[in-house]
Amino acid sequence: MTFIHWSAGAERAQAACDLWPSDGPGGVILGFDRDGVRFCVAGGAERVGERRTFGADTVVRWASVTKHVFAAFVLESGLSLDATLGSLLPMHPVPGAVTVRQAMAMQGGLPDTRDMLTLLGMSAETETRAPHLLAWSSGIDRLNAEPGTEVAYSNAGYRLVEAAMEARGLRFADWVREQGHGMVAPDYWTEPVAGLVPGHVPRDGRWVQGGQGMHLSAAGSLAGSVSHLASWLGDLMGRDAFAIMAAPVPLKDGRMTGYGLGLRQTQFGGRMLPGHGGAQAGYRSCFLLMPEQGLGICVVTNRDDAEASVIAETVMAALLGHRPTETRVQDFAPPGLYAAAEGNLWAEMRPSSIIVRDAEEKLFTSGDVAMSHAPQSPIRLRWTGKVLEGEIGHLPVQLFPAWDEPANGTLDGWWERDGATFHITGDRVHWGVGPRAEVSDLTSLGGGRWLFTALGRRICLRRLDADRIELSLSRARIIEYVRLSA
Repeated sequence: MTFIHWSAGAERAQAACDLWPSDGPGGVILGFDRDGVRFCVAGGAERVGERRTFGADTVVRWASVTKHVFAAFVLESGLSLDATLGSLLPMHPVPGAVTVRQAMAMQGGLPDTRDMLTLLGMSAETETRAPHLLAWSSGIDRLNAEPGTEVAYSNAGYRLVEAAMEARGLRFADWVREQGHGMVAPDYWTEPVAGLVPGHVPRDGRWVQGGQGMHLSAAGSLAGSVSHLASWLGDLMGRDAFAIMAAPVPLKDGRMTGYGLGLRQTQFGGRMLPGHGGAQAGYRSCFLLMPEQGLGICVVTNRDDAEASVIAETVMAALLGHRPTETRVQDFAPPGLYAAAEGNLWAEMRPSSIIVRDAEEKLFTSGDVAMSHAPQSPIRLRWTGKVLEGEIGHLPVQLFPAWDEPANGTLDGWWERDGATFHITGDRVHWGVGPRAEVSDLTSLGGGRWLFTALGRRICLRRLDADRIELSLSRARIIEYVRLSA
């Protein structure tokens, strides 16, 4: 039987909480097993300026920690994991035979709704309602990738499976309420939630409250306290559905992944532990479980800069007396931009991390291989001296240093998609209107591809032909614009 170092875990949790000043937003870390709560430490305040201490009963948004709860709902409903979204939602066609299992295991190739809205110029605060989102987003004519061929994080699968459940008369929020653990599933950010504290985002040297206008969906709608989360997880580990959820879903060719149904596997020595993290504007959360011990670590915060997943992993490592054998990468490859020979895959190497299509992942090294620790965004790369090669999302890749290719006026004019427009003149992109207008330089990747910045994101622009371009982000790679005028 594994010896659990509860005092070491509590000390590590306390050290993390001590970094959150009493006059700023905070969080709480809780460790539990079958005998109950073993420690619960907190730091910071519920609301900046009010100094009410964050605690075990403070209610926050769990964000993507919602996913595993929704997976339990789907499994206990009896819905077939092998059913296709097309058969369940004939009124909202989805290209490709994406199954429920693939949609929930990040293998559906489904473009993420939030990223698609960004590519149409809509900020995170822009309000969008569920029926309109469903009708619009299910009208896409292609996927990011063939289903079952790669693991790439997207919330769209959970949104569509939730719509399929509702078409059968089964509402996630109703099921959540019936579980009796105190968690709730509002549909929109503006819905009142008893006791909910605001999420805090650092901006211009001060804290502001975060927000989201888009319908939350079962990809990230839950709210509750750390006590609610621990209560639910203790119950879940005893249910039949848990083993199915925790088992990683293989790719179509049989290769194993590290992601199941709303649960990802984190390695501690020779042991794989299920858990998940969550992030929304002003909130960060994470949990890790050791099912054979009925043990869990839960972290919830109301500050955008909290590294909840890192905290959960370091506390769990202290509990297990685990010493990592891998180290953070330092100067693994020359810093700068890289791109595949063709297509929309690009990356930026940094001293200890990599940005892939505008999503950053920390890198760790073992021998001559640099790898991520995130099963939902797996990366394994080697530097040959000329090229980065290996796998991203379990797909083979080669990334070459970006090369200079001026636009030379070939992109000049107005570009339009679904009523959204932007303008290019020379090597500059003019995005947005009025007080939201932005101007960004085009940065060459080579091969008819450039990067520009809009709405705080780096967007890849790929020229498809003389009057057609594609814009892409990490979770949406299919938005095409056409030229209106030169």
